[in-house]
Amino acid sequence: KHTRFKRKITYLPNFVRLESFSPEYEAEDKSIVYFGRLAEEKGLYVLIDAVKNIKGIKLKIIGSGPLETEIKNKIKTENVENVILLGTKEGEDLKDEIRKSMFVVLPSKWYENNPRSIIEAFALGKPVIGSRLGGIPELVKDNETGLTFERNNPHDLRTKIEYLINNPDKIIEMGRNARLFVEKEFNAEKYYQGLMKIYNQIISHRLKILDK
Repeated sequence: KHTRFKRKITYLPNFVRLESFSPEYEAEDKSIVYFGRLAEEKGLYVLIDAVKNIKGIKLKIIGSGPLETEIKNKIKTENVENVILLGTKEGEDLKDEIRKSMFVVLPSKWYENNPRSIIEAFALGKPVIGSRLGGIPELVKDNETGLTFERNNPHDLRTKIEYLINNPDKIIEMGRNARLFVEKEFNAEKYYQGLMKIYNQIISHRLKILDK
């Protein structure tokens, strides 16, 4: 079912304080990163199946959640040697792991609106491979700031991962585009202006009601 809102809805996207996100376009190691909640809706099994035994590539899964034990069991049972769980990381520790990587993957199975993880990855100079659903394609623009893949399709995801691995120049190009995109569209000043516009609209609406 689709929810029908009875009143006008205004969309105000997330933002980042750019001075806190120093980008790194060159990868320090041959790794890719998922960071976020370890939950069913995040599509982590699809991601693990996609990267399973790709030689020379390491997937770093950063975060915690209800699927943590099941993911560990899957890695062990299926003898997946190139996936490691790093647990929860925050602040500069998290940013450093992302900076060292080639790119970030967000394999969500359920709809996402304006994922902050994508904006943060972009701010750090990293392109993103994301599911083609919800608001993700509005941020991850194919061959510009990253690549999209068919939701819940590990073969399609693997194809996109291998493409970027084999084209490191594209990773750098997309990473620079991603950082510029955040600088233009998701900076604190633009967020502040958008918020003030909403407040002014509300005040104007209330004043009109009082004048009646």
